[in-house]
Amino acid sequence: MTLLAALFALILLPSQDPGAFRVYAGAESRTLDQMLDDLAKADIVVIGENHDHKLGHELELAIFKGVHARKPKTALSLEMFERDVQPILDEYLAGHITESHFLQSARPWPTYKTDYAPMVEHARANKLPVIASNAPRRYVNIVSRKSQSALADLPHASKQNLAPLPFSMEIPPGYDLMLTNLFQGNHGQNPNMPPVENMKQSQALWDATMADSIVRFQRKNRGWTIVQVNGAGHSDHRYGLVDRLQKANPRLKIKTVTIKPEPAYPTLPTAKYNGIADYLILTPPDPKNP
Repeated sequence: MTLLAALFALILLPSQDPGAFRVYAGAESRTLDQMLDDLAKADIVVIGENHDHKLGHELELAIFKGVHARKPKTALSLEMFERDVQPILDEYLAGHITESHFLQSARPWPTYKTDYAPMVEHARANKLPVIASNAPRRYVNIVSRKSQSALADLPHASKQNLAPLPFSMEIPPGYDLMLTNLFQGNHGQNPNMPPVENMKQSQALWDATMADSIVRFQRKNRGWTIVQVNGAGHSDHRYGLVDRLQKANPRLKIKTVTIKPEPAYPTLPTAKYNGIADYLILTPPDPKNP
């Protein structure tokens, strides 16, 4: 480990006991450093999170810092920013606009300040790129109401904020089943939900646009490692955007991480985690999110 990496390792989790999480590759235990050493060799690292998992967000910051310590050319990519705000994000990273104007204009998630700002601020302090990877929600809403065919009528400038159209709906059978069960279950709770097939296309638009945003950056910036953070449903089992990244370029070395609060922690990974990611990180449940 380099001196820089060692210094970063000392500050990875300032508010947490390092024993408060466990890292696994399959059923084999790994240290955080072992995982980081491997991740730094990848072209793309995809981290799947539970959006309300406090320790999960601290671990994401630890992973981003740890990969950067080992690989100076590391970029951050976030589901939490939509592609049309990329110029605003770039202005903030370059110091052209204040944080208040950035927050007013970039449509950050409600939990941005506590959950994602630490990663963005690390990137800003170290002059690292941040990719606003996601599809704007207004276009996702069009698909949920009218299906992806309705996107064809958008102006050319609007389509630049999306993956190339039409995007494929050839998705892994396991992912298709997972989405079917998810959206049919949502229909049971809310009968006014859009058709299940439209909801699947909405999910696919998110996946396809995030993957396209990452691939575009990677093509222009060879030799960089990209750390992408998104909801675990977009990447667990290498479904979603991971599947699309690999299809876009089979030569990409993609490593996946998923962070799970485990009610039975500490425990060895059970069968429900089989094949879920290259690295599984288990933590105790957050006190407010058991």
